[in-house]
Amino acid sequence: MKNLLIYISPNRSFVSDQYNWSSEVESLIKIQIDNSLELGWKRKDILLVTSFDYEYEGVKALVIGDDNFNHIKPTATKINAIITLYNMGIISDDIFWYHDNDAFQLQKITEGEAKQMLDGYDLALTDYGKTVIHFTLDKRWSTGTIFFDTKAEYIFDIWKRTTDAYRANEEVVLLDILKKKRFQYLKKRINRINITYNFATRRRDIVKTYEIADKPLKVIHFHPFDRRPVDRESENANLEVCVYGKNRLGKPLVTKRLKKLFKKNGII
Repeated sequence: MKNLLIYISPNRSFVSDQYNWSSEVESLIKIQIDNSLELGWKRKDILLVTSFDYEYEGVKALVIGDDNFNHIKPTATKINAIITLYNMGIISDDIFWYHDNDAFQLQKITEGEAKQMLDGYDLALTDYGKTVIHFTLDKRWSTGTIFFDTKAEYIFDIWKRTTDAYRANEEVVLLDILKKKRFQYLKKRINRINITYNFATRRRDIVKTYEIADKPLKVIHFHPFDRRPVDRESENANLEVCVYGKNRLGKPLVTKRLKKLFKKNGII
């Protein structure tokens, strides 16, 4: 199984025109690589894809063109990059786990687990859990975590073409695609997996989402540099909620090991 990380910048560096990130993004990448190695991933199975040369702890980036960057909807860049990996023959006889750079693995995820997710399916995603925005958003697919293999290429192809045509966010597009009669067959090829593989916190009802999540949590999804309040009930941001346990559950959501990596990289 491959652990897939993607960061494409039109500036071909850790500075993005869209967000003006620099050291923040590099810190996330370093944490991801350190975290993966500590959880037992082999270097050869960590696939970091960027638009510029980069290497950290023996993990060397696979460089693809910055034309993969989606200037209209940057989050859809991941779909472009995955299509490019298919075209390059990189995605072949293996299972790939893509996750956002701020989706941190907490526990080991075995290849056996991933195979079960894809047994009879070509793609596996979580939903949004329980949001505090509107109940209809609960059913929206989240692309913070995507398990897939070579059979999913046709899904990504439809996904990319529709995203380009709509000039829209890839999550909204997927939801819309699956409402169309001509794409009903795709519903049977996509597995909705437990929120434990993509436990996001911002604008979520953390208590209710935690209740439906398998424990222990496998992946916590939050941006440590985002200082916006997590929900309407508190002014606490992601770090307070996830790292220091200032939430309605009354406990931290990250492991002590991940907390040490945050400290190592100057985040806490």
